[in-house]
Amino acid sequence: MINVITFDLDDTLWAIAPVIEKANQRMLEWMNDHTPKFSQAYDHHGINQLRDEVIADNPHLQHDLSQIRVTLIRLGLSRCGYDAADALAQQAFDVYFSGRNDVELFAGAQTQISSLKQKYQIGALTNGNADLAQVGIDHLFDFYFNSAQLGVSKPHPDFFARALTHTGLKAEAFIHIGDHPEHDIAGAQACGMRTIWMNPEDRPWPAGQPKACEEIQHLDQLGAAVENINGH
Repeated sequence: MINVITFDLDDTLWAIAPVIEKANQRMLEWMNDHTPKFSQAYDHHGINQLRDEVIADNPHLQHDLSQIRVTLIRLGLSRCGYDAADALAQQAFDVYFSGRNDVELFAGAQTQISSLKQKYQIGALTNGNADLAQVGIDHLFDFYFNSAQLGVSKPHPDFFARALTHTGLKAEAFIHIGDHPEHDIAGAQACGMRTIWMNPEDRPWPAGQPKACEEIQHLDQLGAAVENINGH
């Protein structure tokens, strides 16, 4: 019997690429105005080099996207001679993070989750750093775990095991919905969860990989997919 429905977030409940592009643009515009020496010193390639350096020097941050970004901005600002690098880096990140949470939910997302919440516990399991309160959907979820909190990322079994521990239920009581064949579907199936593949672009399934229990192209199909699994 299914008791819990868990969701990936990025590219499952909203498209992430345009969100990140917009958030980066907002941050860079703010930095052009407030920290122009950074903008002059670091182009897109230079920022990626800073990110690689931060991850190499701080392996404990590898799963914490927010701290990686704050740290790379602070490092770049310090090298540009800004004395208030700590405060400026946090301000720049706050501008970015506001944009990162300014998402456009896929059609049917709130309606479907609200409907499922009447019968199931609802959780979010994400490798990203979205803030459900800033997105405006925290009221739809009973629990939320991300890779920064757990120190591991999907498809690591410890990530999914945390959801089991939190609920006190076995994997057979879960359905996990996500867009990524490896991180979401293979990871969840490896720990015994049932799965639904969110595939809005109608991509082919990777050859040689066990398929998800159900596949949907849009979230309006979610309720029926859950009932199909629950009926088996």
